[in-house]
Amino acid sequence: MEGFSFPSLNRDWASYTHHTDTAIFEEAWSSAYGRRPSLEERAQFHIRLESEFEEIGRGRIIAEIAGAAAFVEHLRNAGWAVAFATGGLRKMSRRKLTAIGVKFADDLLVTASEYVTREELVVQAIEAARIHYAFTPGRVVSIGDGIWDLKTAAALGLHFLGVGTGSKAEILASAGATVVSDFRDRAAATASLQQCGLAQY
Repeated sequence: MEGFSFPSLNRDWASYTHHTDTAIFEEAWSSAYGRRPSLEERAQFHIRLESEFEEIGRGRIIAEIAGAAAFVEHLRNAGWAVAFATGGLRKMSRRKLTAIGVKFADDLLVTASEYVTREELVVQAIEAARIHYAFTPGRVVSIGDGIWDLKTAAALGLHFLGVGTGSKAEILASAGATVVSDFRDRAAATASLQQCGLAQY
C-alpha cells in the first residue's frame, strides 16, 4: 500500500468496511483521492502486491494451522464438497495453499483478484462447489479464523466453525461461535463441523 504514496493512509486494516486485499485498497484509494480506482490502477495494485509478497516470502516458511491439509483431505474423503474463499489475491493464495500441502482445484479457489467483498467471495465459492460437484448444497459450513469470517457467515445465513487460539478464539467464542484450536484431532474437528450452529453476529 505504501508504494502508492497515498497522501493519507489508515493502517488499521481491521477497521476497513470489507476485509479483503482489493476492498482495503479501493477504500484507501477512495478516501485519499475522492474516487474509486480505475481498473488499471487496481490491476497495478494487484501486480505490485503479488510481487512484494514473492520478494518478502523468499526463504520464509508459510505456517499451516496444525492439521489443516490432512483435515481438508479427510473432509473430501468423507463426502464434503470443499471450496476456498480467500480475501487474498489469487497468485498469493495459490502459493500459500501449495506451501502447506493443501490440494485444490483452481475453479474451487475464489479470491480477491475476482471479487471485492467477503460476501461475494463466499457466495461464489458455494456456487463454484455446486458446479464442480454437480449437486445442490445442503448444509453449508464456513470455516474461518477472523471475526470478519463470522460476520460474513452471519450475513449469508451459514453455519460457522471458528479456528484459533488465544484472543482470536476468545473473540469468536464470545460471539457465540463453535471454535476449535486446530485440526489435528480430525474426529473432534469433524464433530464440531457437524454440530456448529448458524452464525450470529
